[in-house]
Amino acid sequence: MSRNLASALLLIAVLAIFLPPGYGAYIGAYAALVAAILAFLAFGWRERLTFSHPTALAILAAIGLVGLAVPFVYRSPQDLLAPVLLLPMLSTIGLGLLARPARWVPSPSLFAAICLAGSFIAFLGGAYEYFWLDLYRPGLGNNPIHYASLAAMTGCLALVGVVSGTTARRYLFLLGPVFGFGCTVIADSRGPMLGAVAMSGLGILTLTVWLWHERLFRVAVLACAGLAIGVFAYVVGSGNDRVSGIIQSGLNIFRFTGGSDDIRAALYASAIEILRNFPLFGVGLGQILDTAETLFPALVGGTEFDNLHADWANFAAMAGVLGLLAWLLLLAAPLLLLRDPQTRQDRPIVLGAALLSTGQLVLGVSNATFGILPQTVIYAVALGYFLVCARRPDI
Repeated sequence: MSRNLASALLLIAVLAIFLPPGYGAYIGAYAALVAAILAFLAFGWRERLTFSHPTALAILAAIGLVGLAVPFVYRSPQDLLAPVLLLPMLSTIGLGLLARPARWVPSPSLFAAICLAGSFIAFLGGAYEYFWLDLYRPGLGNNPIHYASLAAMTGCLALVGVVSGTTARRYLFLLGPVFGFGCTVIADSRGPMLGAVAMSGLGILTLTVWLWHERLFRVAVLACAGLAIGVFAYVVGSGNDRVSGIIQSGLNIFRFTGGSDDIRAALYASAIEILRNFPLFGVGLGQILDTAETLFPALVGGTEFDNLHADWANFAAMAGVLGLLAWLLLLAAPLLLLRDPQTRQDRPIVLGAALLSTGQLVLGVSNATFGILPQTVIYAVALGYFLVCARRPDI
């Protein structure tokens, strides 16, 4: 009975977080969290050795570092939320507990198929809102940036399916990044677009090293690249200046140009100012916007922002150097799976870990991911799945 429960909890978490697009991602995130909590309750003591895995230790240390800063910056109850916002990352450990008890674990091919389906559903929904409802920057009920970020991560993770089998059908997983990138383009979200490009580029480069000798792989890569370029060219041809100038506009968010991106430049400048004045502990979650409102009242004053719109800025402002170290530990957590020599021979885990760390890093350079529930949970669940694979090499 317990073995079936473990298998069901893992499958529910993966399905819940990767399939629903847009606003449905919040419902899926809560379902995945419930699955992880049940895993803790049912298997936490029996599988307690999971807590000593380097990936688990990195997550626990990150939460602890942010929590350590709280007594030194506390001014209001909101400051207590800083470590709380990272608690969904414990889902990684919760799912990791299921490695040994589970009777059956989804294969990397099935995991990739779920990701491919999720990115396809997101693309269909976004295309419907964009082309048929004539909605600018669709998000399926979610923030367009969040919708695009989730779709990009989901689509690119489908690439693990390419190295999870031997049949020609595995090359269909190359469509995942195309769907993910398509979502970022129609949502007109530059940060997720760059994230999709970074993940796709890393994934294709890695696969090329492994599979370039296969003629069908070369054909499939060229075909998918053509599709992605076609989507990009269509939107650029429709007169979208934000997309056509993605590189330049991406750089503009880090400097003052007199345009609409000056707001982000102000937020990031305030984070650097906080780090300069309060380097060790920051100023606390409740005060992260005070500096921006003081230094740039014309840009930030009266806005409804609740964070500094970048992971590095949020961590630096709310917990200083301790926060930045916590951020780096969370980004390194997937790569710590590869400390085991046997795991380094498992191509789906190697590729999945690299995609997770790269994607969360690039997506978090210009947007908040940690602390936004679906973005945090999708990272935690994917990492939890690969932790299961690393601890259970027989799947």
